[in-house]
Amino acid sequence: MFIHTFGRGIFFAFQSFWRNIWLSLATVFIVFLALVSVNFLIMINVITDSAVNAVKDRIDVSVYFKPEVTESKIAEVKADLQALPQVKEIVYKSPEDNLASFSERHINDQKIQETLKEMSGNPMGATLVIKAKNLNDYPRILSSLDDPAISSLIEEKNFDNNQLVIDRINQIGVNIKKVMLIISLIFIIIAILIVFNTVRVAIFTHENEIAIMKLVGAGNWFIRFPFVFETILAGLLAVVAVLIFLYPVLSFAQSYLTSFFAGADFNLVGYFNGNFLLIFGTEALAIVILNTFSALVAISKYLNV
Repeated sequence: MFIHTFGRGIFFAFQSFWRNIWLSLATVFIVFLALVSVNFLIMINVITDSAVNAVKDRIDVSVYFKPEVTESKIAEVKADLQALPQVKEIVYKSPEDNLASFSERHINDQKIQETLKEMSGNPMGATLVIKAKNLNDYPRILSSLDDPAISSLIEEKNFDNNQLVIDRINQIGVNIKKVMLIISLIFIIIAILIVFNTVRVAIFTHENEIAIMKLVGAGNWFIRFPFVFETILAGLLAVVAVLIFLYPVLSFAQSYLTSFFAGADFNLVGYFNGNFLLIFGTEALAIVILNTFSALVAISKYLNV
């Protein structure tokens, strides 16, 4: 009996969906836009985090020692710096490595190449490249390098402070998130209104059938169920449409971002695949709850059942 009743309810829901096909498609489309805007919010969050991490990985302090400083002295400085809790990694570059890198960078500059050939010795000193554990640790490392015992050995130190770049990326991400959040809320409100109106039209379409159901003693939930299921069907179709639309967009965005941010890891497809159930399961559940609530409110307002 329950299966028969359930089956008839689904049949009525599909029948109503088809009878008001344009209104049903409009409902699906608006819910689709709301879900797309929500997923764009997730995309922006992933892109912002990846961009910030890419910039963080490129921040370091390069310490250029004077050519006359011996390797043993540099080893002492390196050991002192490695003892700092703020230091994550120190890479040593010998004078020969620095000369080879300098020559390679200016391989097309004929004058520099000729000058290097005429020099009898290596004018380059050794270099220490220091990476901190956190961005906020760099000031402490730089203050250690200002110690007279170390600074007297240093010819130059180079710290590319990308904190401004990181702050700017974060601020752009926050601004875009605010805009997308407003758009999402607008589409959600519109979706609620359209679902509400769709149920109302469906009720008027089945007015005679509902009257007959009530006369023969049909229960309230038997009458409500087709309208509720119709809104759930519209929501689930919107989720499927989002999946079909979103993955090509993710693939395109991923290839574009990877080429724009050379060397950065923008695995958008991998992120959505890894969190597939969490993202789309939550969205489907939220849409089902939202549409069910809207349908029940519409039915209670326009039907005395």
